[in-house]
Amino acid sequence: MDFSLQINSVFRVAGWKIDKPLEPLDFAKLPENIAQYSKGGLVVDFGYHGNEDQGDFRIYAIRGQDWERPVAALSLRSLDMSLDLLRQMPGLLGRLGPS
Repeated sequence: MDFSLQINSVFRVAGWKIDKPLEPLDFAKLPENIAQYSKGGLVVDFGYHGNEDQGDFRIYAIRGQDWERPVAALSLRSLDMSLDLLRQMPGLLGRLGPS
């Protein structure tokens, strides 16, 4: 299964709404906003910041649209590690409990 379909499926099965689905990535042009998922008051945002030579993948978990104080903010250079962490986010955030 394609990694993007697999990650979208993990979020969907865990009851998350897919606001912007993860799609196969074009490494020549990585967008700042790659994917976004939401459930209750939580939002998980995945994006790329920088240029193709120097940049990083970022995963933010936000509660109640409070982008100034994220629940989690991860910045990684490795796409593989970023996708692995993104795939784990529904389970990790599920441990937080209600707000």
